[in-house]
Amino acid sequence: MYCSNEEKDTLFETIIFIEKLIHSINPNNIWSINSIYFQNENEKERIVLKHIITEKGENLFYAICGKFNVHSEETYNMLQDFYNKVESTYSSIDSLRKAPENPMFGDMIDLATDFIKSKYDSIVKNEELKIQIGNIDLSFDEDNKILYCGISSQGLPIISRLYHVNFFNNLKSHANEENIEIFSSKLSAKLATIAMNSLIRANTNIKEIHITDLRDQTRKIVILFGYIKNFSLDFVASGDFELVHGAFKKLLDKISNEKILQKEFSGDLRPYKKLNKYLDNLVKEIEN
Repeated sequence: MYCSNEEKDTLFETIIFIEKLIHSINPNNIWSINSIYFQNENEKERIVLKHIITEKGENLFYAICGKFNVHSEETYNMLQDFYNKVESTYSSIDSLRKAPENPMFGDMIDLATDFIKSKYDSIVKNEELKIQIGNIDLSFDEDNKILYCGISSQGLPIISRLYHVNFFNNLKSHANEENIEIFSSKLSAKLATIAMNSLIRANTNIKEIHITDLRDQTRKIVILFGYIKNFSLDFVASGDFELVHGAFKKLLDKISNEKILQKEFSGDLRPYKKLNKYLDNLVKEIEN
């Protein structure tokens, strides 16, 4: 991994954990990461990515970070411009892998980023203004689906529900109850690892992961993270981000009032079974 700002190393490390997560969900390399949103008490930050999957199945990421709007298209144009400049000099993965050994590589990156910042600064700001006043047409996939929801504590799954099992390629042919339960537990553990890594290593909370389904570029998947005391609410859905995020926020507000979530997790799962009622109603919130 090469990072032009060493202070951001731990933030960008999160990409590696997320890549492992999506590969375990869909091992045929049909999902690519678009952006990751972080937030703590002092700062909000979004990593925007160009995720390239090579013929050999290797994952190559070009990434920039800043206070970018989730709906910004110019940010991706800026990233594509950056990619073009790097790729024009280092056109193969082997040459790019060796590039950081060359002391001139850092200078080239700095020059490229300075030029691109200057080029896109006013463009991105103007786009942000248009988004805020609703002057940009935001088209979304209208096929909204809730895929997974779960509550965990320090990486331990407490309750979870997997919806639309056929959406996950590695469950299609053997979606029995045992395999679904194992898959849900592994998914919950991996989401918890991502959340804990961003908190411990990068000192921030991961809030959103945006993914594109390469089988259908209009299909967007989002993973959302919510925090309630010592518990984490994890949510995976596809479709209209605003609708999905609204349903997630509504669920988080409701479930945060549960007294059982104000206490330390004792290891006994029985008191938490009543929380399943929230998972039962999720499909109605999003898909109707």
